[in-house]
Amino acid sequence: MAEKRRRYHQFCGLARALDLVGERWTLLLVREFLLGPRRYSELLEALPGLTTNLLADRLKAMEDEGFIERTDAGYQLTAVGAALEPVVMELARFGGRYLGTPKRTDRVDLSWGLLSLKRRYRGGVDLTLALDVAGTWYTLAFEPTWLRVFKSRPDRSAATLHLTLDQARALFFGGTSLAASGASVDGDRAAATAALASLLPMAFAHQPVPADSRARWTQQTPTKR
Repeated sequence: MAEKRRRYHQFCGLARALDLVGERWTLLLVREFLLGPRRYSELLEALPGLTTNLLADRLKAMEDEGFIERTDAGYQLTAVGAALEPVVMELARFGGRYLGTPKRTDRVDLSWGLLSLKRRYRGGVDLTLALDVAGTWYTLAFEPTWLRVFKSRPDRSAATLHLTLDQARALFFGGTSLAASGASVDGDRAAATAALASLLPMAFAHQPVPADSRARWTQQTPTKR
């Protein structure tokens, strides 16, 4: 039986937005789709506690509203759904102030941490890096005013970084340089180093970006993916 959706019945843009995406799990599903197309089984694995029936209800509601669509690779965001990215990023920036350290019962996923790199990007780089983190592939697609993060292997990249999970955490969240991280690099190491230098320190995942940043979070509006 499909869950009855709650409505605020207020003529207000915020209330209407919450009517559409304020149900539990919806924005976390958007977060997963920011990493690229996702299959049903992948979503269940990424979101423990989300039952299969509730996932089906949420996906149907998101598809009915035009936020996601089905493809051969799984569900993915439409242009309308992708417009939620700044909302998700700024909520994550706000919530990051209250994270502290992980509790024993908390799920920790590198994918979510890599999404936070979007909020730390200064802008000004145009290249793609491939990350092989203990056999899981990620793409960091740097564009002059935007950073795209996908949980998939790119077709081409300027360089490929091969890392253990601990090396990845040290490199992206611990302030360790590429040279000191122990990562193995295939391709253009100098380009990889320059791209990583475009990321602000970890603190800026939870703070406003500097006014001179060229990244899109400060002034520019989203475009279609």
